[in-house]
Amino acid sequence: MSPPSPHHLHRSYSDVRAPLLRGHQKDDDPIANPPGETTSRQWRIMIDVGLLFGAIFMLLWPWALFVFISANDGIEMWNFLSNIDRQYPQRVAALVTLLGTGNQFLVTILLSQIILRLGEELVRLDRVTVFQQGKGLARSKRRLAVVLLFLGALGASSLIPSGTAALITPGAFNKAAELRGTEIDFTSDDPGCLEWLERHRLTNLCDWKEFGGTQYTTCLGENQMLDVLDSGRANVLDAIEVTNETSTFNQLGEDGGLRFRGSAKGILPIGPNGIRAVNTVQNSSNPFASEQIRERMVSYNYTLNQQGLTANINCSYDNTSPIRFRSVNDTNTTLIMSSFGICDSAAGMEEVLEGVINYVTLNANNTLTYWACKQPPQPGSQDPTYFVHLRGRGYYKSSIGNITCRISPMRAQDYLVDYLSGPGYFTASRSHDAQSAQKPTFYRYIEWGLVGFGNMIWEGQNWSSHLAAETVFSLAMKKLKIPSAMREQNPISLKMFEAMVQGMLEYGATYSRLVYTINKDIPTTCLRDVTGSVSYSVRGWHINPGDVLTQAGLLVPMTLINLASLVILIKCFVLGRFQYRERVFDMANNISLLTASVPDEDRVKWGDKVRYRIPGSNPVLPPTPNEKEVQHV
Repeated sequence: MSPPSPHHLHRSYSDVRAPLLRGHQKDDDPIANPPGETTSRQWRIMIDVGLLFGAIFMLLWPWALFVFISANDGIEMWNFLSNIDRQYPQRVAALVTLLGTGNQFLVTILLSQIILRLGEELVRLDRVTVFQQGKGLARSKRRLAVVLLFLGALGASSLIPSGTAALITPGAFNKAAELRGTEIDFTSDDPGCLEWLERHRLTNLCDWKEFGGTQYTTCLGENQMLDVLDSGRANVLDAIEVTNETSTFNQLGEDGGLRFRGSAKGILPIGPNGIRAVNTVQNSSNPFASEQIRERMVSYNYTLNQQGLTANINCSYDNTSPIRFRSVNDTNTTLIMSSFGICDSAAGMEEVLEGVINYVTLNANNTLTYWACKQPPQPGSQDPTYFVHLRGRGYYKSSIGNITCRISPMRAQDYLVDYLSGPGYFTASRSHDAQSAQKPTFYRYIEWGLVGFGNMIWEGQNWSSHLAAETVFSLAMKKLKIPSAMREQNPISLKMFEAMVQGMLEYGATYSRLVYTINKDIPTTCLRDVTGSVSYSVRGWHINPGDVLTQAGLLVPMTLINLASLVILIKCFVLGRFQYRERVFDMANNISLLTASVPDEDRVKWGDKVRYRIPGSNPVLPPTPNEKEVQHV
């Protein structure tokens, strides 16, 4: 036999198997990897168990997380994770990318190890060698299949990072919950409630009262002046279609005040951003009850169906006025005077300002005075008609003159109150369900507002002007460019006075509700249910209902590779029949071939034939005539 080339290792498959099959060997052909170097059976079983659990885990964990997130409508982050995501979004994105790439690496490594495991089982089969398999795969049809399979696996593997990132990338998503509470119902017809409301009726005497750690006045006056003017101003802006400004009410008991876009509408805001001293929204589904959940909120909006005040008001200039003036008794000055009104009983008018005899005011160049009357309910109506009279003196005589405002109806009304955490203000819109508004409203709730309005007109007078009148004139000149508003009457100024009166009355209704609410013995028959909902945004993991198919599609490539790994591994178990025969080397693993060891290395020189011991071969089968010498580099 001619010596082998020094650049190649020659081996004949017949020479490798034949001596072992015949029970003898040539002395000049040493055996590589003798039986003493065999991997233990227990270790191989542990490896197979690890591959099995790895394949199952990699196949199931994406879908388990997908189902868990969908079933729970999202998973919220812990507070410290949410803060990290909010403060370091780029670092979080880099970590997600790293995890996606790591998942791709694990899937690829697992598949390659299982394919090598399959090679071990194939080379154990009689008359099957890795070289024979390679020769078969070299055929044209099989080669195309192999190429397509390789390209498919490569494409699926490249999509694993994107599918993983889409599943584990955190972000903000919305959640919703119901809100429920209670508030005073001024439309209750229960005798016990009406008796309680009458017993706690508001008077025109001011005092301070502590409630919920905050001091409140028991009348609409004195420190409420700025809030009342702001409510009237907000309603004027709304009437002239200026909707980008808000009003702030600082006297309702909250630090920093309550901001409204528009007037208060007679609403006493409750809920997490309402007046805390009177907040009754405490149901178990309220997410604001948990400080941890509230800290995790990125933003939130909530809506409550609350009771407020509606006042259908129409004003007009009048030639006459029921307001009269007279000097103040026991004074020797003309700088002050007394204003009062006479409600014409012949015209069916009645007095409405309980406890008010007159208003002592300044006799200045710009003086505004007030009075109010009411007309009992007419046939077919359950609400009285109220008349508000304004009369200007001095320079106000030409610009204001006599204004009569007819208000019908003025009663309780349901509103949808929205709080928007982004801009941080309340808005109110009339509720579609107006059933409660059709019931009669406790009359003192309405009429005390008229008394409080008179207090505001009286206290708003100073030596140079009146605060309410100047608010209307300044808005007319700045917003509508009407410089003549301070010199003469005009229909636009009249509409603005109309909105000013309405806004001031609505704030009076809000404060009246507050004064009633701070009493501790409110009977349940005087309470109405307040319902609503909150929508809040938190950080975490969420799958939008419209993106379920897209997200599931991104997981398909990863699933196919992991499923292929599991199927191949099961095929290995079927071929090997769990026998775990002795393994000296793996012919499908080039590392095993390159690192093979031969005892007594001094006997082996480059170019010598070395036979590899194949355990588990059938000792009685002769070599086949088709076995040929194979040369490999």
